[in-house]
Amino acid sequence: MAERPKRTKLRTEAPPTPKRRRRSSLAQSSTVPEENLSTNIQSLPPELVEEILSWVSARDIISFGSTCSTFHLLSLNSILWKKLYLKQASGRLPVDNISNWKRMAIFKYTQALHIQRLGSSGSGRGNFNWGRGGGQLVSRAVVPPHALGFRRAQPTRNHLLLWDHQGTLFLLRNAVVPSPHGHLTWRRAARYSVLCQQAKDFAVDPRSDISHRMFVYVLVSRQDAVPAPIGPFASAPAPQRCDCVEVYQQDNGVRVFRMTFHASLIFNRIRLTGTEFNRTLLLLTETGKVYALYVNESQLSTPRSYTVQLSLKKISSSMPGMSIKQLHTGFNSALYLTSEGAVYIEVHTAGVHRQLFGVNAGFDPHDIHVPMPISMPNKVVKCSLSQTHLCLVDDCGRLYMQGCNRYGQLGTGDKIDRGQPTKVTLSVSMGLVDVWCGLNHSLALLQGECGGREVHGCGCGAGGRLPGCPIGSAVFVKLSVHAPRSTKSICASKDCLYLLCTHDTAEPPVTWPAPAEAKEAEAREAREERERLRTHLSLMEDCPSMQQRLDLLRDTIQTHMTLSSAHRDFLEQALTTIEHSSRPQSSTSMDL
Repeated sequence: MAERPKRTKLRTEAPPTPKRRRRSSLAQSSTVPEENLSTNIQSLPPELVEEILSWVSARDIISFGSTCSTFHLLSLNSILWKKLYLKQASGRLPVDNISNWKRMAIFKYTQALHIQRLGSSGSGRGNFNWGRGGGQLVSRAVVPPHALGFRRAQPTRNHLLLWDHQGTLFLLRNAVVPSPHGHLTWRRAARYSVLCQQAKDFAVDPRSDISHRMFVYVLVSRQDAVPAPIGPFASAPAPQRCDCVEVYQQDNGVRVFRMTFHASLIFNRIRLTGTEFNRTLLLLTETGKVYALYVNESQLSTPRSYTVQLSLKKISSSMPGMSIKQLHTGFNSALYLTSEGAVYIEVHTAGVHRQLFGVNAGFDPHDIHVPMPISMPNKVVKCSLSQTHLCLVDDCGRLYMQGCNRYGQLGTGDKIDRGQPTKVTLSVSMGLVDVWCGLNHSLALLQGECGGREVHGCGCGAGGRLPGCPIGSAVFVKLSVHAPRSTKSICASKDCLYLLCTHDTAEPPVTWPAPAEAKEAEAREAREERERLRTHLSLMEDCPSMQQRLDLLRDTIQTHMTLSSAHRDFLEQALTTIEHSSRPQSSTSMDL
């Protein structure tokens, strides 16, 4: 009997129903309105927001304050920045009363010192390595924990001087440390010590060769020791603060000499020039006067006392109404920048005068302290001076170069010397932050519109002076240097490049040159130059004799034309040849 087939029962299932989101008891309650359920940062109390912001970085606080006007006012709270500073400084307070805690906290957050090795042969210290494969190494030096905003860095033979806004001068020492791969690595600025406190400024030998920097001259403000009063009714006089110059040995940091000035003389700048046996110290007062005194460094190590004479410089005695704002020195020269933006230079040797101006005309060897004005179209705000060339930055952010251009260190695109300030074209989309003149090259620190910073350079590239450009360049090119956003200044030695990082909110922002204004100024300068040359041509036409025309042409070339030394010598010889050849013709015509 056949079996019946089994019947399959079809089951129809309902589609799955979506799960409902669980609502909180507050939402289910009819007493809480729906619009009060969402909570944002604006609904928090200001005290809670302030406590949250005290645990973030300074960059985050500034970004938070740029979102709206309410948060901007909250980001300016002095108590908030004080909390942030105390966390960064580990509870260490500055010596003076602080009113701008935001500036102090940003000092702590941005201060750093980055060092980049130059060249590929090392520093001649055996098997010490700089990095993998012998490549360029960017390292961060040891930052003293109680430093507050770096102002200036200066390398010496064995150390690095670091000066902060509290007036503390640190001596960063080099050391040999083991690398992670078991090798010995020579680290720049691996240890530090305090060289001097309450320092107002310091100076070392201005030459590019740091081996000459044997002594460190520090301008400090000290309190005079008051002698004990004599007698029962004698009252102790009030102590006075006096400025003095303390001289330290750079190899061990020992003070070897001290010069104290009268309490009425208050200085704020010190610079050095001259040789070791006839060192000139230039001191700038708060009123804009420049004083000088002369020291023989060979006598500083001898434990004896002698008197030095302080005299007023000729730029202040001959022009008493002029106020000097900045002071820069080279090995045999000094540059003065007035409060109005005018520039004066003082050259002490004929060789340096020829390097800077192309000719020896105007140099008086019997009076080397005569300041010579440098003509600039606008107000100058920043300067840098080396032994062979100088650079000037005006208030519109434009760069002018002058001096020897044998290696293209002026960045003009050629190797022709410039006896007058010549405008140099940099990147159009970037602003100029800092400039530095080396022995035969120049460096410029630029900032982009987004805040990023780059290092550009020109001149001789031998020895790795221009990282990424070993053959050198006659124009400013971008170098292979990683510059942080807070980089403030740059300087270099023979084997290292130093990037000093500190952001100061009290400094004015970087100025970008306006292209339209720059073109208009160039066109105006060109028109004025053509008018001057036309005037000289008309004067030459009015001269009655050939000799007077040649003399006027020679004077015009020397004073109004920027030529190289070879071109000037050629024109001088050509004019002399024309002058000699014209004399027999005139005598022959007279005989006829």
